[in-house]
Amino acid sequence: MKKVFILIGVLVMVTVTLNAQNEIDALRYSYNIPGGTARSMAMGGSFGALGADASSIIFNPAGMGVFRTSDFTFSPSFVLTNTEADFLGSRADDYDFNFNINNLSYIGSIPINNENGLTSVNLGMSYNQLNNFNENVLIEGKNTYNSMTDWFAANGSGYKFDQLDSFYSGLAWEAFLIDPNPADTTNTSFVSAYYDNYGQTQKQYISRSGSQGEYNFAASANIMHKLYIGASIGLQSIRYKEVKVLEEIDSEDNINDFNSFSFKESLETRGSGINFKVGLLYSPIPWVRLGGSVQTPTFYDLRDSYFTSVSSSFEDADKSVNWDSPHGSFDYEMNSPFKANASMGFIIAKQALVNLDYEYVDYTMARLRSDDYAFFNENTNIRNEYKPAHNIKLGLEYRFGPISFRAGGAYYDTPYNSDHINKDAYTLVYSGGIGIRSEFMYFDVAYASVNSNNYYYMYEGISVTSPASEIAKSQNRIITTVGFKF
Repeated sequence: MKKVFILIGVLVMVTVTLNAQNEIDALRYSYNIPGGTARSMAMGGSFGALGADASSIIFNPAGMGVFRTSDFTFSPSFVLTNTEADFLGSRADDYDFNFNINNLSYIGSIPINNENGLTSVNLGMSYNQLNNFNENVLIEGKNTYNSMTDWFAANGSGYKFDQLDSFYSGLAWEAFLIDPNPADTTNTSFVSAYYDNYGQTQKQYISRSGSQGEYNFAASANIMHKLYIGASIGLQSIRYKEVKVLEEIDSEDNINDFNSFSFKESLETRGSGINFKVGLLYSPIPWVRLGGSVQTPTFYDLRDSYFTSVSSSFEDADKSVNWDSPHGSFDYEMNSPFKANASMGFIIAKQALVNLDYEYVDYTMARLRSDDYAFFNENTNIRNEYKPAHNIKLGLEYRFGPISFRAGGAYYDTPYNSDHINKDAYTLVYSGGIGIRSEFMYFDVAYASVNSNNYYYMYEGISVTSPASEIAKSQNRIITTVGFKF
């Protein structure tokens, strides 16, 4: 057995920060594809200027002022997420099915009955899901270019074997996956145990779970049914878990002495955040509504918990080992970007609704912060790799007596700049639904298909990057809403 490495506490902090909290985490919690009521989802999430729907609080709290009565809604959701990965010409697919709460809300309307001024005041509380992280991804292919053992070796450059970190390169050393570089007399560089002798099968399984949701406490005012003003406090919760298992297998016996290894990374993030929104709606004529709102950055306090493990198999049984890292944790802060929305809605002959939303999000403004680590490189990567995004949503509704038919679509712009491999990684949403309403109750059903493509690296940076996997994701949402008016 190789000598067990010793890790200085400061080195643990630096290494884990570099590999756990980075620009990817900042984007994960800033790039939202919100849920909401079935009515809103059927219309592509486009409801910014129409109001009188609990989902409008997410974008423009002034929309709550359009309610004429008190309202309670409950919106469960069923989500099927399919993924397909293309890696070096080989395809693999997987899926995940889960149940969640898309929306839960109560709006209380207080009539003032002053037709020459303040007409009513509405107070509301709501929960809306902002992100559903649940998915499973399978990647498989034959890599003749490099190995994750090369990445382990590069990550350990500059340290002696007894100084290697206990989460990545140190585990690889203990599992005989990296060796000292014979050309380096300082013993501070390493090479893969099967350097320059590739052709191994690579497999990675990724399991993600959790959600990001927002609790809103809002107030709005209706002034003569022409001007609506609203504000809200949003309290967000984050629960995210990711488990990645990468395997390399010498299935064709190309590599001397080596059989296989498996490397597991586990990350769990929990935290909360707060933001503020203000907005207004204006109806210059009864069948037109114009809206606008702004949202401050969300200020998060997050905590990561993580560990890694490795298992190696060689023909020499003495080199076949299992090794676990310590369990680590790290507390840090994150600011999501500022957001601004503009909306235009039309009410046609009291039978049809049309709404168009525009959203501006500057992803370069996200920031990571901590008292224990400066995040210079990570925040520089945020500024260099991301860009402002322009999101467009369109929704339609036609009423035929008590029944409403709805359709919509949304385009969520890529957050990556023009030099990034994911510069075309936008998201498209197609949706439709139906609803029935009576004087005191309503029931809505919606279907939404959320589709995206992006490129992913199993390991990246430090002069070693895996071939890219192209991952196509299709998330199919079925949302129902039961609502009561009183």
